Amino acid sequence: MEYIILQYVSIVLLVVGLGYLLYLLKEKECKFKEDYFGITYSILRTLTDTEITSENVKKILRIVSKIVIDVEDNYKDENNKVKEDKALQLAREALKELKFKRNIDDDSIRYMIRLAAALLPATNKSKLRVVRTIKEE
Repeated sequence: MEYIILQYVSIVLLVVGLGYLLYLLKEKECKFKEDYFGITYSILRTLTDTEITSENVKKILRIVSKIVIDVEDNYKDENNKVKEDKALQLAREALKELKFKRNIDDDSIRYMIRLAAALLPATNKSKLRVVRTIKEE
């Protein structure tokens, strides 16, 4: 008997929790289609509300990804920490040209750099061949 009551109480709490979550999402008027990989509202939280537009987010992501590609091409023999620091320095300079009211913090830029680096094509071709042979089997 206690087990059935516990199940009903947990179901009621789950429904109330989901309703509250939907209320919060509606209250914030979150547009999920425009939130690129969660970057808009979590990583770029230092920008003002008027600066967080889909056009600005696209510009920022393009700038950071181009910088990551350039750093990867020019600093192939360096370790990842040096490449990340160089990309951070270049990204800070490039993002200042967008003339936002507030600067994007370094942690946010680092997260975008890491995302852009993770999306680069694989450079180690022997690992790539192993993955292909596993998939073919």
